[in-house]
Amino acid sequence: MSKMFFALYRKELGGARNIFLTILGLILGLGVFLLTRISTWGYWQVFGFTFLPLAFLVFWGMFRAFAIVREEWKEGTAPFLRSLPVSGWSIIGTKLLAVFTEWVVLVLATLTISALFYAAAPLWGAEWVKLAELPNLVERIKFVAVFGASIALGVLLGSIIFQLAYLLGRTVNRFSGLVSIAATIGLIYLTSKSSEILVRWLSFAPSINFINLESVDIFSFTTATFLVMLIEFALLFLVTGWVMEKRVES
Repeated sequence: MSKMFFALYRKELGGARNIFLTILGLILGLGVFLLTRISTWGYWQVFGFTFLPLAFLVFWGMFRAFAIVREEWKEGTAPFLRSLPVSGWSIIGTKLLAVFTEWVVLVLATLTISALFYAAAPLWGAEWVKLAELPNLVERIKFVAVFGASIALGVLLGSIIFQLAYLLGRTVNRFSGLVSIAATIGLIYLTSKSSEILVRWLSFAPSINFINLESVDIFSFTTATFLVMLIEFALLFLVTGWVMEKRVES
């Protein structure tokens, strides 16, 4: 089973090579373009724009998860895929893992470009910010780590919602597109409402406090939010795998 899982995972990565390289090329192209704008816009403004792809990648990751499932029916390979000796959960798992791998690499590529711009700051007359001058450096690192983990989990949660919504549309013979759209809206509504309820139930969970971040004296992040996202992702993954294995029409 594990060999088949990783074989499917490699197949998904290989099939995504062209679109992955296209997005990577666009990110690199943006970096080159911004390089030519430093003298006009100013170094620090250009440096800020190097992070722009991160916002795009959040939405791209979720859309890509939907597209990678849809391609099986669009290309007519769904019957063959479902005939393989693997569970629906393995199929969904390989697709999610492949998309998440692409997303992580593209995020790291974006951050690498930003880091290179920052490293070259003196070439344009800008000065590096000394680490010793950053107040509460440990707090900032902790904040970035928690924020990054939350975004990554949010992308995974959004991805599984879009995948499940599409598969629910495949359970009917007619109006599958409308069913998928309705399912997407319904799932987003249900997850948001259930999040509110579960966060209240898990109010006993400890909070992570960040002290003296910019103008805010204390910023608090409750771990209940993170736990709820994990729970919702796990439940939706189980349902999505079951729908893939038992309910969808080939």
